[in-house]
Amino acid sequence: MPSTRFRLPLAYTSALAAMLCVSLSPHMSHADEADAGVAVDINIDVVTENWFRGMGQENEGLIVQPSVTLTFDLFETNDGSAVTAYVGDWNSYQDATAGNEWYETDIFGGINVALPNGDSIDLSYIYLYNPAGNGIFSEEINLIYAIDDSERFGGMGLNPYVLLAVEVDGGSDAGADEGTYLEFGIEPDVTELLGTENTGISVSLPVTVGLSLDSYYEDGLGGDDDDTFGFLDVGLVASISLAAIVPEGFGSWDASFGVHFLYLGDTAQNISAAFGTGNDDNTVYATFGLSTSF
Repeated sequence: MPSTRFRLPLAYTSALAAMLCVSLSPHMSHADEADAGVAVDINIDVVTENWFRGMGQENEGLIVQPSVTLTFDLFETNDGSAVTAYVGDWNSYQDATAGNEWYETDIFGGINVALPNGDSIDLSYIYLYNPAGNGIFSEEINLIYAIDDSERFGGMGLNPYVLLAVEVDGGSDAGADEGTYLEFGIEPDVTELLGTENTGISVSLPVTVGLSLDSYYEDGLGGDDDDTFGFLDVGLVASISLAAIVPEGFGSWDASFGVHFLYLGDTAQNISAAFGTGNDDNTVYATFGLSTSF
């Protein structure tokens, strides 16, 4: 499950695009329209443990998570606003999963609006499917507001965001109810603080808190088990450009390495135990990723 599962049908996203066009049309002319373009982003991640919002999916064996996203330029305005649409697929292959190593595939699509002040609004639909069990995990509508504060705090910025996810079918927990999830996160870039900018290595400190607004963390044991607090994830991630070793014609490649400390709420801990990943209230996991865009 994608980190930001990162689980509005097409009619909803089309309606959103129409509303955005109407709201921005007073500022647009034919000259403002962006040249038609498509960007392709490919990621291949290897993780020591597969976690989704504090719910353990797998903590043994080799876990490989490839994804691809196609982004389409729709239009931009003179004031700096821009609208893009995207579709993609995220997968998790786990050799310790009994019966089928292809544990999950998530198909998603959405609309992203970049605002003149650098902030952005993202609305998406995600279909989370379990090939190993021949059924869905859930379907979600996700809304994200990200704040560009890069000019604050000495140019470091906290890069805060808030995510609201509404399950419209199924559920990612062990309960029977469709839930509503709220997430807050920051990812300050501490490259200059650490003095690694001249080495080509960038370093960030992502911090994520996941909460249940309604029936999101249910362990299936009955009773009042829907804890508000789900998890806290604190990480250290280093990224480096591979431009020096990858020929220019093969796209822009980057590598990343990360280590994360994860602390679970009581119900998230029970859910993880039910999913077979143990009942500890904390864990440390590592990530390695390769990404390219063209």
